[in-house]
This record gives sequence, C-alpha cells and structure tokens, in this order.
Amino acid sequence: MNLSAPKKDLDIARKAIDNMKSTQDFSEFQESWENFLFRIERAWEFTERTLKSRKGFQQWHKPYTDLRKKDSLLVFLKQARNAEMHSVSPTVTNPLKMTIVESNGRKFQINSISSKLEDGTLTIDLDSPDILLDLDTRIIPTAPEVMRFKNRGKWFNPPWQHLKKRIRDLHPVALAELGLTFYNTYVHEAELWCQKT
Repeated sequence: MNLSAPKKDLDIARKAIDNMKSTQDFSEFQESWENFLFRIERAWEFTERTLKSRKGFQQWHKPYTDLRKKDSLLVFLKQARNAEMHSVSPTVTNPLKMTIVESNGRKFQINSISSKLEDGTLTIDLDSPDILLDLDTRIIPTAPEVMRFKNRGKWFNPPWQHLKKRIRDLHPVALAELGLTFYNTYVHEAELWCQKT
C-alpha cells in the first residue's frame, strides 16, 4: 500500500521547516511552525485511520502509540499542535533583549537595578555611582524559542529527551527536524508492514 497522502503532508512539513530556517519575520516563522505541527499530526492520523482495519495493525502500531504518550519530544509536539490549533496558547516566542550602553562608549558601574511594568510602560531604575551618564537603550530581537504552555489544564515544558537521548538544541527548528525524522520513519515502516501483510 502506498501512503501517498501522509507522505505529502510530511513533504509539506519539511517545507515548513525550510521556511522557518530562512525567514527573518517572526509571524512567518510562527505560521510555518503551526503548519509543521498540523502536517505531522495529520500524517499520523491518516496513516492510523488507513491501516487500523488491517489484521495485526494494533499489535504493530502499539509501540508507536506508546512512544507518542511517553517520549517528551513527541508529547510536546502533539500538545503544541493542540494548543496552537485550538488557539489555547502560543508555543513559540520571540523574546527581545534590551541593551543599555553609554552613548559615548564610556564604561559605567551599576550598584543596583530595578524594573517595573505598569500600564504597558517598562520603567528601569539604575543606581550608579557614575554621574552625567548619557545612556542609550537598544532592543534586539533574539532567536525564536519554544516555550512552556498550558493545554487542557496541564502544563507542558520544552522537551528534554527523544528516543532516550538528551536533546541538546531546543531551537524550534531542531525540535521540528527530530520530530519529522520520527514521523517519516513511522510512515515508511507502515508501508513496509503493509507489504508484508
């Protein structure tokens, strides 16, 4: 049996990853992330529905189902899809970094720093022994990150392992590539199983 529809979804998921790698626009990045999550889940569901009536499918399929319930990456991706698709919670963010420099390039000391966010205004109070500071503030975008999110009353943290190996790179693209490898393998092995039965 040829599982062309799930393969097409996984090809689109690959393109979504490529878009995430190339875009500089966070809105486009987020859209590609959501599309990736949707496509891998659809590939899973289509494969499962197509094959579930075949004799021996449940036994063959059980290890994959168990992995999706226990593997921290696979759980995260599935729940991220649910949270994103049902507009419950965002699962990726693009944090900003703020730098404060003396506009003339002089070094300065800080004794203490405090901040307050009130009515959408961030106020930063710097206590410095230096006088007549001319400070310049710069906001710098950083790389996108996966974030902790809540779905159906339960919190999901960024994954820490996949297939019993520690995840070292938590960038959304790195996680997506690991997930895509799993789902490509799943669909490929499902086709091989069909040929044997």
